[in-house]
Amino acid sequence: MRVEAMSEGEGLLRVEGPRLGHIREVVDLLNDLEHAYNNFYVFDSLVNSIEKAESAYIYSRHTPKIGLVAKSKVASFVLPEDKLRLHRIEFNSPGFWEFVGALNALEVMRKWFADHHERRKDRGYRESLEAERLHLENEKLKTEVVRDRVALLRENGVPEEKIREALTQYIIEPLTRLERHQDAGMIGGARLSNVTSGEQNVQ
Repeated sequence: MRVEAMSEGEGLLRVEGPRLGHIREVVDLLNDLEHAYNNFYVFDSLVNSIEKAESAYIYSRHTPKIGLVAKSKVASFVLPEDKLRLHRIEFNSPGFWEFVGALNALEVMRKWFADHHERRKDRGYRESLEAERLHLENEKLKTEVVRDRVALLRENGVPEEKIREALTQYIIEPLTRLERHQDAGMIGGARLSNVTSGEQNVQ
C-alpha cells in the first residue's frame, strides 16, 4: 500500500479532560489515542487510494479487492510529518489536551468524542438502555463517524464484507478502546481547528 501525505492539512484537536487519573490510566489513554489516530489515518489513506485508483491493491475486472494493513504495521504507514503530536496540556479542573495531526484522522476522533459525550449526558442513555441494545447502538454510532468514507468505498465497488473488515479493524476496535477512557471520565467533548487557516470547524 502506498501512502501519500495528507492534502487536507493539519488540524488541532482540543479534547476536554474532566480528570487526569493515575499514571497508568494516562499512559493507556495516550497510547490508545495514538493507536486510534494511526488507524483512522490508514483508513483515510485506503479510501483515498481507491478513489484515485492509485493504490497497490489488486483489482479484478469487476470487483475491487483490498488488502488490509497488518495491525502490527499500521503505525509505520503514518508519514513522519503526519504523526500525532502532543501540542499542549492544561491541568485545571477541568483541563484539556491538545493534539496536532492530519485533519481527517482528527475529525474522526472529534466526531466520536462529541457524539459519545452527548449520549453519555442523556440520562436515558446511561440508565435505561439494555446492555445488548446499547452495544448495537454504539457499534452503529462508531461507523457513522466515517459514513461519507464508507459511501465512497461502496461507490467504487468495494464488497460489503471487505468494508466491514476495514471498519472493524480501523474504526470500531480503536473507538472501543477510546470509549473506556470517555466512560471513565478522562475524556469529554472535543473541538477541531484547521492549523493552517486557523478556522475552528466544529464544537
